[in-house]
Amino acid sequence: MNDGIRILDDIFAAPGIDTLEGRIGPLLAAARGGCHFIELPAGGYCDEHAHPTESLIYTARGQWVLCAGGERHHMREGSLFWFGDNVPTGYEIPFDEPATILIFKTQAPDTGEDFADHLQRMGAQLAADHDAGTPFRLDELPEDHPARVFAAGVTTPPA
Repeated sequence: MNDGIRILDDIFAAPGIDTLEGRIGPLLAAARGGCHFIELPAGGYCDEHAHPTESLIYTARGQWVLCAGGERHHMREGSLFWFGDNVPTGYEIPFDEPATILIFKTQAPDTGEDFADHLQRMGAQLAADHDAGTPFRLDELPEDHPARVFAAGVTTPPA
């Protein structure tokens, strides 16, 4: 193939690293950005948290719930959203199947380390957070938590 072109034939076969947030792996890197994936686990939960740079998030497979500013939106295969610099977002997967999202960064990460090393370090930090009481599963939340209340409305068929 020509210089200046990179092709990834199957994003679902890309290697990744398992963390409490899901399986995460790099897809393509570019001079001014890149793309990685997260396979969000069924039953998973991640409280709202901010990232320093904006992202575009595309749902490649499955469904999940986006939480931003306490508001929830049911995301489905083919959905796309953007968040700006330092805007907190979280996710919930109240479904029986995992969901795969693609994260397009508009700015190359400046971690000073290899992405895989970054993921290993992040995974260890998430495990320490979990050991200290941070929930990463919906079933670790109280029954009346807004995530579980919303989940009941999107997973229960209408009467």
